[in-house]
Amino acid sequence: MCNTKFSAVLCMAFFIGSGIATDINEQAEVVASSLVTQYYQTFDENRSHLAMLYRENSQLHFEGTVHTGREEISQKLKSLPFNKVQHTVSTVDAQPMITSQAVVLAVTGQLKADDDLPHYFSETFILLQENGSNSWVISNQIFRLYLHNH
Repeated sequence: MCNTKFSAVLCMAFFIGSGIATDINEQAEVVASSLVTQYYQTFDENRSHLAMLYRENSQLHFEGTVHTGREEISQKLKSLPFNKVQHTVSTVDAQPMITSQAVVLAVTGQLKADDDLPHYFSETFILLQENGSNSWVISNQIFRLYLHNH
């Protein structure tokens, strides 16, 4: 059962996959597209609301530092040193994982924080279908910002 606004979006994505997406690759694309849209919109507007996407065993590797669990990940995201941020997604690649109800996705794009110039970023997510339901959570995430000195 979908029990949060965020999970509901991903839940609907999977149901859409059941009716419209005819193969597992297409279902993975639908789930990934839903996550990317909601994740970055929420991150840009109020990143404290992202906590609901993580579980106690979720991991975020942020610029080489590991954060484990919903609370620690949420604290890391809330503590980032900027007031406003805007993500522009360039690419999203997704595929289903063979061993479980999971999707891996890679995202590239640019982010602009406060008055800084935009910087390129890459982010990888592993999404898990939660307990046989139709909602999805972030199991693992890796974020890397690309800073270049010109």
